[in-house]
Amino acid sequence: MGMWAWIQPVDRIWKVVTDAEKGMLCVYNEKSELIQEHKGMTKEEVYFIEQNFLGIVATRLSGDKTAPPAVMDIAKPEPEFNYMYA
Repeated sequence: MGMWAWIQPVDRIWKVVTDAEKGMLCVYNEKSELIQEHKGMTKEEVYFIEQNFLGIVATRLSGDKTAPPAVMDIAKPEPEFNYMYA
């Protein structure tokens, strides 16, 4: 679970709460009112948003320092030799 401070151009600070285990992202305004909520995301999607969006526009307040989800090595399948096309 991570908490982010997202500073808006009109001198407002929004709080973003992410939870990769639950696949959830919530955005709260300065009055702690829920503005937007996304549920049902995968861990990879939440991590992608944290790294590529929040990591640039927001400041991390707290959260676990877990490693990014590992991508398994996927070998490219070799095509079968087909005598018909030889």
